[in-house]
Parts: sequence; C-alpha cells; structure tokens
Amino acid sequence: MIKQHSVIVGGTRGIGREIVKEFSNQGHIVSIVGRREPKAEDKKILNAHFWMLDLAEQTNIAATFQKIIHQNGKINNLIFSQRFRGESDPWGGELEVSLTATKNIIECVKENFNKSEGGAIVIISSIASEYVADEQPVSYHVGKAGLVQLGRYYAVLLGPKGIRVNVISPGTIIKEESKGFYQDNQELVDMYQSIVPLGRMGTSQDIAQLVSFLCSSKSSFITGQNIVVDGGLSLQWHESLARKLAQLSNIKVTR
Repeated sequence: MIKQHSVIVGGTRGIGREIVKEFSNQGHIVSIVGRREPKAEDKKILNAHFWMLDLAEQTNIAATFQKIIHQNGKINNLIFSQRFRGESDPWGGELEVSLTATKNIIECVKENFNKSEGGAIVIISSIASEYVADEQPVSYHVGKAGLVQLGRYYAVLLGPKGIRVNVISPGTIIKEESKGFYQDNQELVDMYQSIVPLGRMGTSQDIAQLVSFLCSSKSSFITGQNIVVDGGLSLQWHESLARKLAQLSNIKVTR
C-alpha cells in the first residue's frame, strides 16, 4: 500500500507536534515545517522529515514546498498549526504568519495533491475566533477569525478538485509546554473542569485524533466546517455559567 504524505505546518511544538506523532504512528510520510528545530527525541520519529521555514519570510514558501513535494511526493493531507511567536509588530506578524502564510501555502500546493485519493486540509484556529480571550492580543483574535473564513472559502474553491477543507477551533487545551502551569494551579483546573459539561480539559491528543478523522475517508463528505472542541463549555448560557461559578465561590444567589 502506498503511504500517505502528510504535511504539518508548525509541527515542532504544541498541538502540531502531537499531530506529527499521530500520523507517524499511522505509517504516513510526515513533512514537518517550522522555524525551529524539532526536539531531539522528535528527530527519531519514523518517516518524519523536517524543513526549516520562517513563515514571516513569504519569499521562501514556494521553494521549500517544491523541495518537499520533490522528495516526499504529492500531498494527501495538509495541516496548519503554526503560531506567531516573534518579537516584531504583533499585528503584522500575527496576520503574516497565521493568515497570509496559510493562504500562500494553499495557493502554492493546490495542484500538488494526490488526485487519485483526493486530499484534506485542516486549519487549527481557536475559540478566540468567536469569543474574546483577554489573555491574547487583538491580532490573535483577528487572525484566528480570518482562518475560519479562509477555510470556508477554500472548501468551496477546492471542492471540485476533491480537496476537503475544515477548521478546528479548540478551547483551552493542555499541551506538553503548558502542563506545568496547570499542575501548579490545580484549583484553577478544578474550577474550569466543574463548568465544562464533559468534566475535563482538552488535550493535544484530542485535537490530533480529530485531525486524523478529518483527513480520513470516514469524513469524505465533510468540508467547510468549523468544529469547536471545548467539551461543550461554549454551549452554555452566560447566566448559567455565572450561577455555577457563584456556587463554587459560595456566593448566595437569591431567587
């Protein structure tokens, strides 16, 4: 059986790193694109190849992806999980890395998907595409919201080519890099989990498994969707959440 070729942009940290491991475990050829070298243990991942690319430098995109396709073949799955972490202008940098780079890469490779099997593009956005997260700058919110509409646009444009495009908007997700914070703040975790209908916080594995599903034949009629992954937290009425928090804080609410 011919191995699938999956490209993960932003695959050296966080959710992207977990997606790399998920596809590698399935026997895919994995092309990892990032501006930082993978961790030492990740260099041993089976069938994984790393390509250095700073997405703030748009001029290098075409040449890098030409090399990727030449070495590893046409693409089956293209995943975007990059995040702007530069020290320059957060507005310009965020939009350049999140939005412009995603658009330019799709345009660069849209004719290089495996036509016999179709293809899948999955874009990792954020719950901040719909709600305001005080801890994040305005550029983050605008960039993530733009990715949702970008996904819809390309779902329509690329559908006739057999390429499906979907977006995932995670809520709070425990990543390898953030485990320590949550371990040190167990009271915060307990409170958060108490207001989530499914009773827990999400993990990088949750997102990686959804990405795997969206890239599989089991989702062959799903495209253009923005799937929120937050355990049902955002489904609740604001007053209901306030009442739950009041109860947790022993605040008496009169009827």
